Amino acid sequence: MQKSSSKGNEYDYFYKGINLTKSLLIGGFIIRLILIVFSEWQDANMLVKYTDIDYIVYTDASRFVVDGLSPYDRSTYRYTPLLSYLLIPNILLHKAFGKVLFVVCDMIIAILLKSILIERLPKISPRLLLICLASWVINPFAINVSTRGNAESVIGAMVLATLYFLSKKNLILASIFYGLSVHFKIYPIIYSIPIYLYIDENFYSKKASEYSSLVTHSYKNLIKNFFNSNRLKFFFISAFTFISLTALMYLIYGYIFLYETYLYHVIRADNRHNFSVYFYQIYLNTPIIESVSDLTKIAAAGSNLGVALASFLPQVVLLLVITMVYYNDLEFCLLLETITFVAFNKVCTVQYFIWYFSLLPLVIPFSSLSLLKYIILFAAWMGSQGFWLFSAFSLEFLGQQTFWNIWLAGLLFFAANIFILEMFIINHNPIVPKSTNKLK
Repeated sequence: MQKSSSKGNEYDYFYKGINLTKSLLIGGFIIRLILIVFSEWQDANMLVKYTDIDYIVYTDASRFVVDGLSPYDRSTYRYTPLLSYLLIPNILLHKAFGKVLFVVCDMIIAILLKSILIERLPKISPRLLLICLASWVINPFAINVSTRGNAESVIGAMVLATLYFLSKKNLILASIFYGLSVHFKIYPIIYSIPIYLYIDENFYSKKASEYSSLVTHSYKNLIKNFFNSNRLKFFFISAFTFISLTALMYLIYGYIFLYETYLYHVIRADNRHNFSVYFYQIYLNTPIIESVSDLTKIAAAGSNLGVALASFLPQVVLLLVITMVYYNDLEFCLLLETITFVAFNKVCTVQYFIWYFSLLPLVIPFSSLSLLKYIILFAAWMGSQGFWLFSAFSLEFLGQQTFWNIWLAGLLFFAANIFILEMFIINHNPIVPKSTNKLK
C-alpha cells in the first residue's frame, strides 16, 4: 500500500507539472495577443511606433505579390518570396495576421522544446521542465520580437522541428525541415556540419541520451565512416529541399532573388542599430551619399575585403573547433555555435538573439548553473545592452555624437557574450542523474 501511495503521489506530481506547463503556454500566448492588440493602438496614437519596420516591409512585399508583381519591387525586402506568400492574409484579411502567425510559431517552438526535453529526459522533473519552457515562453525578447512583427520565430520553429525529428529518428522530415530553414534564412547553414557528424552509423539504434560531449571521439573512425548512408541521406534530402526551392524562386524572380535573399547578407554593413564589435569600423568606412551616382560607394564599402575577413575568419575557425569538440552533444553544440556566430558577426541586431534563446531551454537541464546564476548572467548581459541603448538613444533622439560610446558598448556586450559562453562550457554536464535533474 505504501508503494502504491508513493506511485500515486508521483503521478499526481507529474500531471500537476503538465497542467502548469499548459497554463504557461496559454498565458504566454495571451500575453502576446494582448501586445498585438496594444500595438495596433500605439501605432495609431503615438509618435513612437511599436511595430517593427521589417513587418511593414513584409506587408508591402505581400501587397506587391497580391498585385501580381515581385516582392522585390519593395525596396529593402531581403527575404525569400515564401515569406511574402505566407503573409498574403495581411492584405486580404487583416494587417496583424503576420504577427499572430509569428506568435503561433513562438508556441510551436515551446511545444517542440517540451517534446525534445521529455524525449531526452523521460524523468525530467515538472519544475525543471517548467523553468526550461519559461525561459522561452515568457522571455521578454521572444515576446517583443514576435509581437513587433519580426519573422525570426518562423525560422526558429523550423530549426526546432529539425531537432525534434532527429530525436524521433525521422531523418527524412528532419532533413526537409533543415533544408527549408536554410532556404528561409541562410544562417542555419552553420548547423550543417554538426548535424551531419551527429548522424553517425548508429543513429537509428542509439538513444538520444547515449549521445554526449563526454564521449571519447575516435577521429579515425569518424573519417572512416564519414560517408555513411545515414549522413548521405540527410545531406541529399536537405540539399534537394534547399536547391529545389531556391531554383524555383530563381526561375520566377531571377538574380535579384539570389542577391537580396543571400548575397546581400554577405556584404551587408549596418552603421546603425548594430551591436557588433565591427560597428565603428563600418561607420567610419561608410561614405557620405550626396547623389544617386554615389550609391556605388555603398557596394564598395559593404564588400570591403578587410571587414569581411575580420568577421568571417574568426567565425569559421571557432565554429569548426566547437563542432569537432561537441558535435556528439548536438543541442549544446548548436547553442555554442549560435552564440559565437552572433557575437562575432559584423552585423548584430536584437532579432538575432532569438536564434540562441530558442535553443537555450534544451541546455538548461545539463548545466550546473543555478537559477540565481542564470539570473545574474542575464542581468550582466542586459546591463551591457543598457549602456548601448542609452548611447543609441542619445544619438538618434538627442542628436548627440555618441558613435564612440556605441562602439565601446558593443565591446562590452561582446565581452559579456564571451563570458556567458565560457560559463556555459565550464558548467555543462551532459550526464544527468535520472532523478536529480532539478534546477535549484
